[in-house]
Amino acid sequence: QKYRQFVETKIYGKKRLSKEDNARFNEILNNIDSVRKSIDKSQNPKVDGMDSLIEYISTKRFIKLAIESSYFFSPKLVVERFEEIKEYICQQKDVDPADVVDPAFKDKKVKYLPARYTSKEDSTDAADGVHECDQTLGKVYFKLSKESQRLCVIYQEGARGKNTKCGGNTCGGGNGNARVCQLIKDRTGYDLGTTTNKKHFRNFIISHIWGHAIDPRYFTNLWNIVIVPAWANHLLDKDEEGTLASAFKATIQKIITKLYQYNSYDWKSIEMDEPTCNEEEVLHGNYHINTIDSIADKETWGKILKVSIPV
Repeated sequence: QKYRQFVETKIYGKKRLSKEDNARFNEILNNIDSVRKSIDKSQNPKVDGMDSLIEYISTKRFIKLAIESSYFFSPKLVVERFEEIKEYICQQKDVDPADVVDPAFKDKKVKYLPARYTSKEDSTDAADGVHECDQTLGKVYFKLSKESQRLCVIYQEGARGKNTKCGGNTCGGGNGNARVCQLIKDRTGYDLGTTTNKKHFRNFIISHIWGHAIDPRYFTNLWNIVIVPAWANHLLDKDEEGTLASAFKATIQKIITKLYQYNSYDWKSIEMDEPTCNEEEVLHGNYHINTIDSIADKETWGKILKVSIPV
């Protein structure tokens, strides 16, 4: 009221306003107030496409729905793959024990521990480490940044011929997650890499929860992989704080650490620290998640079980 009286006095003096002047005054006042609020909020306003959805479903309900609609892997499968990858690190083995006969790779003579190709492979400031090519041997190695020791030989998944420094035999091979799909099909029977009509999971995306797909310790390690509904997956690609995306990522990471009991793993054996989450962002509650178990034989699919994880 004082603000209105101040503006009215400055613009019109103390005279009584006519109906026309009062309408004009209100229009000016509203415009001033709108500008003031805009400046108060931000000089760089941002629009979030998730806001309209959150108007109908709360943040907590959205995250719970997304997590309980996703598919994790059984602890047994996760431990088995962890142990396989451990056999590679620092031992320079050339054959992936998880390698299976697959038409998509029948012409590939080099089959090492998989890692995703990246155009940033020569960067030394990436936490993932670097891909180092030995042109004489025709092999690509993975090593940590600022370290001289090579951790393992890798097969660069999804390079699609972009890296030809090693004669092309360490590059190419379908989409970026082709080797992950191959591993999942071999272990569970479920096919995620075929055409849409043949996929066992439709409108789902393989998500690397901690990212680092160029790192062979992360790329096919099943503790880092969840099959997430397509409508929620893009949120996991964001590196933010205090948002729906950051709460979703922190909560699913926390569930993974509890499901697989991370503190029992020998992380030092693969030259890394135990993955963590932002505890302050975690949405606490009881989550009923889907876990996929291993197949009994090649003609079946792994059982999908409901597991309750309190967070």
